[in-house]
Amino acid sequence: MSDTGSATRNTTSTPWDDPNLAHVSGFRTATDNLAYEISAEEIRGKIPENLHGIFLRNGPARNELAGKPFGHWFDGDGCVHTFRIENGKVDYRCSFVKTPKYVDETAAQAVKYRSYGHNAPGGFLKNLHMPANAANTSIVYHGGKLLTLFEGGLPWQLDLDTLDTIGPENFDGALKSLDTFSAHGKLHPRTGNYFNFGMGMGIRPKINLYKISPEGRMTNRSAVAIERMAFCHDNAMTENYLVFMVMPVNFTSPLKVLLARDTIDRNMVFQPEEGMKVYVVSLNDFSLVRTFEVEPFMFAHSSNCWERDNELFIDVIAMSDKDGEEGTLCARNIFTQPRPSTGQLTRYRFDMKTGASKKEVLPSGIPSEFPQWDLRKTGSESRYTYTAGICENETPGFYNALQRVDYRTGETKVYDCGPGRYTSEPIFVPRHPDSDEADGYILCVIYDAATELSELMILDAASMADEIAVVPLKNHIPHGFHCGYTPL
Repeated sequence: MSDTGSATRNTTSTPWDDPNLAHVSGFRTATDNLAYEISAEEIRGKIPENLHGIFLRNGPARNELAGKPFGHWFDGDGCVHTFRIENGKVDYRCSFVKTPKYVDETAAQAVKYRSYGHNAPGGFLKNLHMPANAANTSIVYHGGKLLTLFEGGLPWQLDLDTLDTIGPENFDGALKSLDTFSAHGKLHPRTGNYFNFGMGMGIRPKINLYKISPEGRMTNRSAVAIERMAFCHDNAMTENYLVFMVMPVNFTSPLKVLLARDTIDRNMVFQPEEGMKVYVVSLNDFSLVRTFEVEPFMFAHSSNCWERDNELFIDVIAMSDKDGEEGTLCARNIFTQPRPSTGQLTRYRFDMKTGASKKEVLPSGIPSEFPQWDLRKTGSESRYTYTAGICENETPGFYNALQRVDYRTGETKVYDCGPGRYTSEPIFVPRHPDSDEADGYILCVIYDAATELSELMILDAASMADEIAVVPLKNHIPHGFHCGYTPL
Protein backbone atom coordinates (compact mmCIF):
# COMPACT_ATOMS: atom_id res chain seq x y z
CA MET A 1 0.00 0.00 0.00
CA SER A 2 1.35 3.43 -0.92
CA ASP A 3 1.38 6.29 1.56
CA THR A 4 -1.49 8.57 0.46
CA GLY A 5 -1.10 11.17 3.16
CA SER A 6 0.82 12.28 6.18
CA ALA A 7 -0.53 13.40 9.51
CA THR A 8 -0.39 17.09 10.32
CA ARG A 9 -0.87 18.44 13.81
CA ASN A 10 -3.78 20.84 14.33
CA THR A 11 -2.14 23.82 16.03
CA THR A 12 -5.32 25.82 16.62
CA SER A 13 -5.58 26.83 20.27
CA THR A 14 -8.27 24.76 21.98
CA PRO A 15 -9.01 23.44 25.48
CA TRP A 16 -7.02 20.30 24.65
CA ASP A 17 -3.79 22.29 24.84
CA ASP A 18 -3.99 22.09 28.67
CA PRO A 19 -0.57 20.81 29.88
CA ASN A 20 -2.08 19.77 33.22
CA LEU A 21 -4.40 17.18 31.67
CA ALA A 22 -2.45 14.69 29.59
CA HIS A 23 -5.45 12.97 28.03
CA VAL A 24 -7.12 16.03 26.49
CA SER A 25 -4.64 16.28 23.60
CA GLY A 26 -6.25 13.06 22.37
CA PHE A 27 -9.34 15.05 21.39
CA ARG A 28 -7.45 16.86 18.62
CA THR A 29 -8.88 16.55 15.13
CA ALA A 30 -7.73 13.53 13.13
CA THR A 31 -6.08 13.77 9.73
CA ASP A 32 -8.43 12.67 6.95
CA ASN A 33 -7.70 10.14 4.19
CA LEU A 34 -4.55 8.42 5.37
CA ALA A 35 -3.37 5.09 3.97
CA TYR A 36 -0.02 3.44 4.59
CA GLU A 37 1.65 0.15 5.48
CA ILE A 38 3.36 -0.74 8.74
CA SER A 39 5.94 -3.37 7.85
CA ALA A 40 6.96 -6.31 10.00
CA GLU A 41 10.26 -4.53 10.69
CA GLU A 42 8.47 -1.47 12.11
CA ILE A 43 6.26 -3.53 14.43
CA ARG A 44 7.51 -4.10 17.96
CA GLY A 45 7.16 -7.81 18.56
CA LYS A 46 5.57 -10.04 15.95
CA ILE A 47 2.06 -10.32 14.55
CA PRO A 48 0.76 -13.85 15.32
CA GLU A 49 0.82 -16.06 12.25
CA ASN A 50 -2.83 -17.02 12.77
CA LEU A 51 -4.11 -13.43 13.05
CA HIS A 52 -5.59 -12.45 9.70
CA GLY A 53 -8.38 -9.91 9.81
CA ILE A 54 -9.44 -6.28 9.86
CA PHE A 55 -9.64 -4.38 13.13
CA LEU A 56 -12.26 -1.64 12.84
CA ARG A 57 -12.52 1.50 14.93
CA ASN A 58 -15.01 4.40 14.93
CA GLY A 59 -15.33 7.51 17.03
CA PRO A 60 -15.65 11.30 17.11
CA ALA A 61 -12.51 12.63 15.42
CA ARG A 62 -13.37 16.28 14.86
CA ASN A 63 -14.57 17.85 18.07
CA GLU A 64 -14.25 21.50 17.06
CA LEU A 65 -14.55 23.96 14.22
CA ALA A 66 -12.30 27.00 13.81
CA GLY A 67 -10.88 26.45 17.28
CA LYS A 68 -14.27 26.34 19.02
CA PRO A 69 -15.10 23.00 20.66
CA PHE A 70 -18.44 21.32 20.07
CA GLY A 71 -20.85 21.21 22.98
CA HIS A 72 -20.42 17.51 23.71
CA TRP A 73 -18.14 14.59 22.87
CA PHE A 74 -21.14 12.92 21.21
CA ASP A 75 -21.22 15.71 18.59
CA GLY A 76 -17.83 14.96 17.03
CA ASP A 77 -17.73 13.86 13.40
CA GLY A 78 -17.15 10.14 12.92
CA CYS A 79 -13.91 8.84 11.45
CA VAL A 80 -13.35 5.18 10.58
CA HIS A 81 -9.94 3.55 11.04
CA THR A 82 -9.10 0.10 9.68
CA PHE A 83 -6.09 -2.10 10.37
CA ARG A 84 -5.81 -4.87 7.79
CA ILE A 85 -3.65 -7.50 9.50
CA GLU A 86 -2.20 -10.04 7.10
CA ASN A 87 1.08 -11.89 6.58
CA GLY A 88 2.81 -10.26 9.53
CA LYS A 89 2.22 -6.66 8.46
CA VAL A 90 -0.56 -4.10 8.80
CA ASP A 91 -2.19 -1.80 6.25
CA TYR A 92 -3.72 1.21 8.00
CA ARG A 93 -6.37 3.49 6.55
CA CYS A 94 -8.66 6.20 7.92
CA SER A 95 -11.40 8.44 6.56
CA PHE A 96 -14.08 10.70 7.93
CA VAL A 97 -17.63 9.65 7.12
CA LYS A 98 -18.83 12.20 4.57
CA THR A 99 -22.22 12.95 6.12
CA PRO A 100 -24.03 16.20 5.24
CA LYS A 101 -22.95 17.53 8.65
CA TYR A 102 -19.29 16.84 7.95
CA VAL A 103 -19.33 18.08 4.34
CA ASP A 104 -21.33 21.26 4.93
CA GLU A 105 -19.58 22.28 8.13
CA THR A 106 -16.18 21.61 6.59
CA ALA A 107 -17.01 23.94 3.73
CA ALA A 108 -18.38 26.65 6.03
CA GLN A 109 -15.90 26.12 8.88
CA ALA A 110 -18.85 26.81 11.15
CA VAL A 111 -21.66 24.94 12.88
CA LYS A 112 -24.61 24.47 10.51
CA TYR A 113 -26.54 21.66 12.19
CA ARG A 114 -28.13 21.02 15.53
CA SER A 115 -26.32 18.41 17.59
CA TYR A 116 -26.69 16.82 21.00
CA GLY A 117 -24.65 19.44 22.86
CA HIS A 118 -25.16 22.56 20.74
CA ASN A 119 -27.82 24.18 18.61
CA ALA A 120 -27.44 25.54 15.11
CA PRO A 121 -27.40 29.33 14.82
CA GLY A 122 -30.64 30.87 13.60
CA GLY A 123 -33.18 30.15 16.32
CA PHE A 124 -35.82 27.47 16.57
CA LEU A 125 -36.61 27.36 12.85
CA LYS A 126 -33.07 26.11 12.21
CA ASN A 127 -33.39 23.50 14.95
CA LEU A 128 -36.75 21.87 14.21
CA HIS A 129 -35.25 18.47 13.56
CA MET A 130 -33.35 15.63 15.16
CA PRO A 131 -29.66 16.15 15.97
CA ALA A 132 -27.44 15.71 12.92
CA ASN A 133 -26.18 12.21 12.22
CA ALA A 134 -22.46 12.29 13.03
CA ALA A 135 -21.93 8.56 12.20
CA ASN A 136 -19.51 8.44 15.13
CA THR A 137 -20.47 5.78 17.66
CA SER A 138 -19.96 2.20 16.53
CA ILE A 139 -19.10 0.08 13.51
CA VAL A 140 -20.09 -3.31 12.16
CA TYR A 141 -19.32 -5.38 9.07
CA HIS A 142 -22.28 -7.61 8.25
CA GLY A 143 -23.76 -9.03 5.08
CA GLY A 144 -20.96 -7.55 3.00
CA LYS A 145 -21.62 -4.00 4.25
CA LEU A 146 -19.41 -1.84 6.46
CA LEU A 147 -21.78 0.29 8.54
CA THR A 148 -21.08 3.15 10.92
CA LEU A 149 -23.73 3.43 13.60
CA PHE A 150 -25.20 6.48 15.34
CA GLU A 151 -28.31 5.80 17.38
CA GLY A 152 -30.01 9.06 16.39
CA GLY A 153 -30.37 8.15 12.72
CA LEU A 154 -29.71 5.68 9.93
CA PRO A 155 -26.45 3.73 9.57
CA TRP A 156 -23.97 5.01 7.00
CA GLN A 157 -22.20 2.62 4.65
CA LEU A 158 -18.53 2.82 3.65
CA ASP A 159 -16.46 0.75 1.24
CA LEU A 160 -14.42 -1.70 3.31
CA ASP A 161 -11.35 -1.47 1.08
CA THR A 162 -11.18 2.27 0.34
CA LEU A 163 -13.32 3.74 3.17
CA ASP A 164 -15.10 5.88 0.59
CA THR A 165 -18.51 6.94 1.89
CA ILE A 166 -21.35 5.21 0.03
CA GLY A 167 -24.23 6.84 1.90
CA PRO A 168 -27.04 6.14 4.36
CA GLU A 169 -28.20 2.51 4.44
CA ASN A 170 -31.97 1.91 4.60
CA PHE A 171 -32.05 -1.80 3.73
CA ASP A 172 -34.02 -1.39 0.50
CA GLY A 173 -36.46 1.06 2.06
CA ALA A 174 -37.18 -0.92 5.24
CA LEU A 175 -35.83 2.00 7.29
CA LYS A 176 -37.51 5.37 6.81
CA SER A 177 -35.78 8.73 6.99
CA LEU A 178 -36.84 9.44 10.59
CA ASP A 179 -36.08 5.94 11.88
CA THR A 180 -33.22 5.34 14.28
CA PHE A 181 -30.83 2.40 14.33
CA SER A 182 -28.87 1.87 17.54
CA ALA A 183 -25.11 1.63 17.91
CA HIS A 184 -25.44 -1.75 19.63
CA GLY A 185 -26.84 -4.42 17.39
CA LYS A 186 -26.18 -8.05 18.29
CA LEU A 187 -25.00 -10.87 16.01
CA HIS A 188 -26.52 -14.24 16.85
CA PRO A 189 -23.49 -16.55 16.52
CA ARG A 190 -25.52 -19.67 15.79
CA THR A 191 -27.91 -18.29 13.14
CA GLY A 192 -25.82 -15.47 11.66
CA ASN A 193 -28.75 -13.07 11.99
CA TYR A 194 -28.03 -9.53 13.16
CA PHE A 195 -30.56 -7.85 15.46
CA ASN A 196 -30.81 -4.15 16.14
CA PHE A 197 -33.33 -1.64 17.47
CA GLY A 198 -34.22 2.04 17.49
CA MET A 199 -36.13 4.09 20.01
CA GLY A 200 -39.36 5.45 18.52
CA MET A 201 -40.43 8.77 19.99
CA GLY A 202 -43.86 10.35 19.88
CA ILE A 203 -47.24 10.15 21.57
CA ARG A 204 -46.94 6.35 21.62
CA PRO A 205 -43.30 5.58 22.45
CA LYS A 206 -41.94 2.25 21.28
CA ILE A 207 -38.85 0.20 20.57
CA ASN A 208 -38.51 -0.55 16.86
CA LEU A 209 -36.99 -3.99 16.26
CA TYR A 210 -34.99 -5.13 13.23
CA LYS A 211 -33.78 -8.54 12.04
CA ILE A 212 -31.14 -8.63 9.31
CA SER A 213 -30.17 -11.85 7.57
CA PRO A 214 -26.58 -13.10 7.17
CA GLU A 215 -26.77 -11.75 3.60
CA GLY A 216 -27.59 -8.24 4.85
CA ARG A 217 -31.34 -8.11 4.09
CA MET A 218 -33.87 -6.88 6.64
CA THR A 219 -36.23 -9.83 6.99
CA ASN A 220 -38.37 -8.67 9.90
CA ARG A 221 -39.35 -5.36 11.39
CA SER A 222 -41.74 -4.85 14.28
CA ALA A 223 -42.16 -2.75 17.42
CA VAL A 224 -42.88 -3.12 21.12
CA ALA A 225 -44.79 -0.38 22.93
CA ILE A 226 -43.19 1.00 26.09
CA GLU A 227 -44.82 2.79 28.98
CA ARG A 228 -43.19 6.18 28.51
CA MET A 229 -40.47 7.83 26.49
CA ALA A 230 -37.16 6.87 28.05
CA PHE A 231 -33.54 6.10 27.17
CA CYS A 232 -31.97 2.84 26.04
CA HIS A 233 -28.53 2.97 24.43
CA ASP A 234 -27.72 -0.76 24.50
CA ASN A 235 -29.55 -4.07 24.69
CA ALA A 236 -28.63 -7.71 25.27
CA MET A 237 -29.41 -11.00 23.57
CA THR A 238 -29.81 -14.58 24.76
CA GLU A 239 -30.40 -17.65 22.61
CA ASN A 240 -34.11 -16.81 22.41
CA TYR A 241 -34.68 -13.25 23.63
CA LEU A 242 -33.73 -9.61 23.31
CA VAL A 243 -33.54 -7.75 26.63
CA PHE A 244 -34.02 -3.99 26.97
CA MET A 245 -33.30 -2.23 30.27
CA VAL A 246 -34.99 1.13 29.70
CA MET A 247 -33.73 3.91 31.96
CA PRO A 248 -36.03 6.71 33.20
CA VAL A 249 -34.16 9.48 31.39
CA ASN A 250 -36.15 12.29 29.85
CA PHE A 251 -36.26 16.02 29.14
CA THR A 252 -36.70 18.49 31.98
CA SER A 253 -38.33 20.94 29.56
CA PRO A 254 -39.24 19.52 26.15
CA LEU A 255 -40.56 22.94 25.11
CA LYS A 256 -37.17 24.57 25.66
CA VAL A 257 -35.56 21.90 23.49
CA LEU A 258 -38.21 22.28 20.79
CA LEU A 259 -37.80 26.06 20.72
CA ALA A 260 -33.98 25.77 20.76
CA ARG A 261 -33.79 27.75 23.98
CA ASP A 262 -31.57 25.06 25.42
CA THR A 263 -29.48 22.18 24.15
CA ILE A 264 -30.59 18.58 24.29
CA ASP A 265 -27.87 17.45 26.68
CA ARG A 266 -28.65 20.21 29.19
CA ASN A 267 -32.25 18.97 29.31
CA MET A 268 -31.53 15.29 29.85
CA VAL A 269 -32.17 14.20 33.41
CA PHE A 270 -32.32 10.92 35.29
CA GLN A 271 -35.75 10.53 36.96
CA PRO A 272 -35.60 7.50 39.28
CA GLU A 273 -39.02 8.33 40.70
CA GLU A 274 -40.49 7.22 37.35
CA GLY A 275 -39.31 3.63 37.84
CA MET A 276 -37.33 1.41 35.46
CA LYS A 277 -38.73 -1.31 33.22
CA VAL A 278 -37.02 -4.29 31.61
CA TYR A 279 -38.64 -5.62 28.43
CA VAL A 280 -37.99 -9.19 27.28
CA VAL A 281 -38.81 -9.76 23.60
CA SER A 282 -38.92 -13.00 21.59
CA LEU A 283 -36.26 -13.30 18.90
CA ASN A 284 -38.63 -15.50 16.93
CA ASP A 285 -41.48 -13.06 16.31
CA PHE A 286 -40.57 -9.87 18.25
CA SER A 287 -43.49 -10.34 20.63
CA LEU A 288 -43.25 -8.98 24.18
CA VAL A 289 -42.77 -11.99 26.46
CA ARG A 290 -42.37 -10.43 29.90
CA THR A 291 -41.81 -7.11 31.65
CA PHE A 292 -39.82 -6.69 34.87
CA GLU A 293 -39.25 -3.77 37.21
CA VAL A 294 -35.90 -3.01 38.84
CA GLU A 295 -34.60 -0.28 41.09
CA PRO A 296 -33.63 2.54 38.69
CA PHE A 297 -29.95 2.94 37.89
CA MET A 298 -27.76 4.52 35.21
CA PHE A 299 -25.79 2.54 32.65
CA ALA A 300 -24.64 2.87 29.07
CA HIS A 301 -23.45 -0.62 28.09
CA SER A 302 -24.32 -4.22 28.74
CA SER A 303 -22.03 -7.21 28.55
CA ASN A 304 -23.21 -10.73 27.73
CA CYS A 305 -26.63 -12.22 28.51
CA TRP A 306 -27.85 -15.83 28.69
CA GLU A 307 -30.55 -18.21 29.89
CA ARG A 308 -30.30 -20.92 32.52
CA ASP A 309 -33.34 -22.97 33.50
CA ASN A 310 -36.11 -20.37 33.97
CA GLU A 311 -33.81 -17.41 34.52
CA LEU A 312 -32.20 -14.73 32.36
CA PHE A 313 -28.80 -13.32 33.34
CA ILE A 314 -27.54 -9.98 32.08
CA ASP A 315 -24.29 -8.24 33.00
CA VAL A 316 -24.09 -4.45 32.75
CA ILE A 317 -21.74 -1.63 33.73
CA ALA A 318 -23.76 0.21 36.38
CA MET A 319 -22.80 3.80 37.21
CA SER A 320 -23.61 6.10 40.06
CA ASP A 321 -26.49 8.45 39.28
CA LYS A 322 -24.14 11.44 39.35
CA ASP A 323 -21.56 9.85 37.06
CA GLY A 324 -24.22 8.64 34.66
CA GLU A 325 -25.96 11.99 34.48
CA GLU A 326 -23.02 14.40 34.63
CA GLY A 327 -20.28 12.19 33.20
CA THR A 328 -22.22 10.69 30.30
CA LEU A 329 -25.48 12.41 29.39
CA CYS A 330 -24.21 15.89 30.21
CA ALA A 331 -20.45 15.42 29.79
CA ARG A 332 -19.84 18.95 28.58
CA ASN A 333 -16.64 19.20 30.62
CA ILE A 334 -15.00 16.07 29.24
CA PHE A 335 -12.67 18.21 27.10
CA THR A 336 -11.37 20.15 30.10
CA GLN A 337 -11.62 17.92 33.18
CA PRO A 338 -10.70 14.37 34.24
CA ARG A 339 -13.22 11.73 33.27
CA PRO A 340 -15.09 10.43 36.34
CA SER A 341 -15.87 6.74 36.42
CA THR A 342 -17.84 4.65 38.86
CA GLY A 343 -18.62 1.91 36.36
CA GLN A 344 -19.15 -1.38 38.20
CA LEU A 345 -19.84 -4.75 36.60
CA THR A 346 -23.25 -5.79 37.90
CA ARG A 347 -25.39 -8.86 37.19
CA TYR A 348 -29.18 -8.94 37.06
CA ARG A 349 -31.14 -12.17 37.22
CA PHE A 350 -34.73 -12.37 36.03
CA ASP A 351 -37.03 -15.30 36.80
CA MET A 352 -39.25 -15.76 33.76
CA LYS A 353 -41.81 -17.76 35.75
CA THR A 354 -42.24 -15.72 38.92
CA GLY A 355 -41.27 -12.26 37.71
CA ALA A 356 -38.71 -11.88 40.49
CA SER A 357 -35.36 -10.18 39.93
CA LYS A 358 -32.03 -10.12 41.77
CA LYS A 359 -28.99 -7.86 41.61
CA GLU A 360 -25.39 -8.92 42.26
CA VAL A 361 -22.25 -6.75 42.18
CA LEU A 362 -19.50 -8.65 40.36
CA PRO A 363 -15.74 -8.69 40.99
CA SER A 364 -13.91 -5.77 39.44
CA GLY A 365 -10.42 -4.45 39.99
CA ILE A 366 -10.99 -0.97 38.56
CA PRO A 367 -13.91 1.27 37.51
CA SER A 368 -14.88 0.04 34.07
CA GLU A 369 -16.62 0.82 30.80
CA PHE A 370 -16.94 -0.61 27.27
CA PRO A 371 -17.45 -4.30 28.23
CA GLN A 372 -16.59 -6.99 25.71
CA TRP A 373 -16.55 -10.80 25.73
CA ASP A 374 -15.80 -13.69 23.39
CA LEU A 375 -18.47 -12.95 20.79
CA ARG A 376 -18.73 -16.64 19.93
CA LYS A 377 -20.42 -16.93 23.35
CA THR A 378 -23.05 -14.25 22.76
CA GLY A 379 -26.32 -15.53 24.18
CA SER A 380 -24.69 -18.33 26.17
CA GLU A 381 -22.88 -18.18 29.50
CA SER A 382 -19.40 -16.71 29.21
CA ARG A 383 -16.60 -16.91 31.73
CA TYR A 384 -14.76 -13.66 31.00
CA THR A 385 -15.53 -10.00 30.46
CA TYR A 386 -12.95 -7.54 29.14
CA THR A 387 -13.27 -3.82 29.77
CA ALA A 388 -11.51 -0.50 29.49
CA GLY A 389 -11.08 1.23 32.82
CA ILE A 390 -9.30 3.77 34.97
CA CYS A 391 -6.44 2.75 37.24
CA GLU A 392 -4.47 4.86 39.71
CA ASN A 393 -1.27 5.62 37.87
CA GLU A 394 0.33 9.06 37.42
CA THR A 395 -2.32 10.19 34.90
CA PRO A 396 -5.68 8.68 35.89
CA GLY A 397 -7.97 11.24 34.22
CA PHE A 398 -9.21 9.00 31.40
CA TYR A 399 -9.38 5.33 30.37
CA ASN A 400 -5.81 4.21 30.99
CA ALA A 401 -6.15 0.47 31.61
CA LEU A 402 -7.67 -2.77 30.40
CA GLN A 403 -9.22 -5.42 32.60
CA ARG A 404 -10.24 -9.07 32.41
CA VAL A 405 -12.73 -10.42 34.94
CA ASP A 406 -12.95 -14.19 35.50
CA TYR A 407 -16.44 -14.96 36.81
CA ARG A 408 -15.55 -18.54 37.70
CA THR A 409 -12.67 -17.68 40.04
CA GLY A 410 -13.41 -14.03 40.82
CA GLU A 411 -9.90 -13.10 39.65
CA THR A 412 -9.33 -9.76 37.93
CA LYS A 413 -6.30 -8.96 35.78
CA VAL A 414 -5.47 -5.33 34.98
CA TYR A 415 -3.17 -4.08 32.23
CA ASP A 416 -1.90 -0.58 33.04
CA CYS A 417 -1.26 1.30 29.79
CA GLY A 418 1.28 3.51 31.57
CA PRO A 419 1.37 7.21 32.46
CA GLY A 420 -0.03 9.44 29.76
CA ARG A 421 -1.27 6.48 27.71
CA TYR A 422 -4.99 5.98 27.10
CA THR A 423 -7.20 3.37 25.55
CA SER A 424 -10.82 2.64 24.69
CA GLU A 425 -12.94 -0.41 23.98
CA PRO A 426 -10.95 -3.66 23.57
CA ILE A 427 -12.02 -6.64 21.51
CA PHE A 428 -11.25 -10.35 21.96
CA VAL A 429 -10.13 -12.35 18.92
CA PRO A 430 -9.78 -16.15 19.38
CA ARG A 431 -6.48 -17.73 18.38
CA HIS A 432 -8.36 -20.33 16.33
CA PRO A 433 -12.08 -20.71 15.56
CA ASP A 434 -12.37 -23.53 18.11
CA SER A 435 -9.99 -22.09 20.74
CA ASP A 436 -10.88 -21.91 24.41
CA GLU A 437 -12.57 -18.75 25.66
CA ALA A 438 -9.32 -17.30 27.02
CA ASP A 439 -7.07 -18.51 24.21
CA GLY A 440 -6.69 -15.50 21.98
CA TYR A 441 -5.75 -11.86 21.67
CA ILE A 442 -6.98 -8.52 22.94
CA LEU A 443 -6.82 -5.78 20.31
CA CYS A 444 -7.17 -2.11 21.20
CA VAL A 445 -5.94 1.35 20.22
CA ILE A 446 -3.66 3.20 22.65
CA TYR A 447 -2.97 6.94 22.47
CA ASP A 448 0.33 8.24 23.86
CA ALA A 449 0.03 11.85 25.04
CA ALA A 450 3.81 12.31 25.15
CA THR A 451 4.25 11.65 21.43
CA GLU A 452 0.68 12.54 20.39
CA LEU A 453 0.64 9.33 18.34
CA SER A 454 -1.41 6.15 18.55
CA GLU A 455 -0.68 2.46 18.19
CA LEU A 456 -2.53 -0.82 17.85
CA MET A 457 -1.82 -3.07 20.82
CA ILE A 458 -2.11 -6.86 20.59
CA LEU A 459 -2.15 -8.41 24.06
CA ASP A 460 -2.22 -12.02 25.15
CA ALA A 461 -5.76 -12.51 26.52
CA ALA A 462 -4.75 -15.17 29.03
CA SER A 463 -2.05 -13.18 30.80
CA MET A 464 -3.33 -9.64 30.11
CA ALA A 465 0.33 -8.65 30.42
CA ASP A 466 2.27 -10.01 27.44
CA GLU A 467 2.46 -7.43 24.64
CA ILE A 468 2.60 -9.73 21.63
CA ALA A 469 2.85 -6.92 19.10
CA VAL A 470 2.66 -3.13 19.05
CA VAL A 471 1.82 -1.51 15.71
CA PRO A 472 3.00 2.15 15.70
CA LEU A 473 1.16 4.76 13.66
CA LYS A 474 2.40 7.99 12.09
CA ASN A 475 -0.70 9.79 13.37
CA HIS A 476 -3.01 9.87 16.35
CA ILE A 477 -6.47 8.35 16.60
CA PRO A 478 -8.68 10.59 18.75
CA HIS A 479 -10.39 9.14 21.80
CA GLY A 480 -13.32 7.10 20.53
CA PHE A 481 -16.05 4.70 21.45
CA HIS A 482 -16.40 1.31 19.79
CA CYS A 483 -14.48 -1.13 17.64
CA GLY A 484 -15.00 -4.34 15.70
CA TYR A 485 -13.14 -7.12 13.94
CA THR A 486 -13.81 -9.18 10.85
CA PRO A 487 -11.61 -12.13 9.81
CA LEU A 488 -10.09 -12.33 6.34
